[in-house]
Amino acid sequence: VAVDTEGLRAFGERLDVEIASFQKRIYELAGEEFNINSPKQLGVILFDKLGLPTGKKTKTKAGYSTGAEVLESLRGKHEIVDYILQYRTVAKPKSTYVDGLLGVVAGDGRIHTTFQQTLTRTGRISSTEPNLQNIPIRSARGRAPLRFLRAKGGCTLVDADYSQIELRVLAHVAADKNMLQACRDDEDIHLDAAAQVFDLPPLMVT
Repeated sequence: VAVDTEGLRAFGERLDVEIASFQKRIYELAGEEFNINSPKQLGVILFDKLGLPTGKKTKTKAGYSTGAEVLESLRGKHEIVDYILQYRTVAKPKSTYVDGLLGVVAGDGRIHTTFQQTLTRTGRISSTEPNLQNIPIRSARGRAPLRFLRAKGGCTLVDADYSQIELRVLAHVAADKNMLQACRDDEDIHLDAAAQVFDLPPLMVT
């Protein structure tokens, strides 16, 4: 996959500015500098120094749990929590998807991922070294790195997915007449199954 390395690098530099701003405010609120990415050091700041609640220990008892769920439960209890959550939303795409992708661009300006056809138990194709399938798309910032993956001139990148592929393969292997007919009629087999299980007309299945 071709990459706009200059655009991706410039995007990373903008994220660096945001990260530095969040870091500065977090250090001010904590009263000291520490490694924000270290759960152990972060736990000491939040629960020992600032005395915030929900300081449950991790399973390893190496420190406090500072996962997303814990931090979300602490929203509104101290200003530092919001800044840490915002810091994470910027630091993750920077380290994983900007630095990570820039680090694997080959001399031809492309990222050479490997698509594995027989690796997953479900039979789905997977992408490795690097994994180009795990770039998040739920937030604008998370999916931003996708903008820098390019098609060569005169070409277009296409995002496609099979429709009910497992059930279509099953229908073929089992030679089930009803399933095969549903495939031919382009019906939603999941909807048909739900209608039969709950004894409802298909239109009443939500």
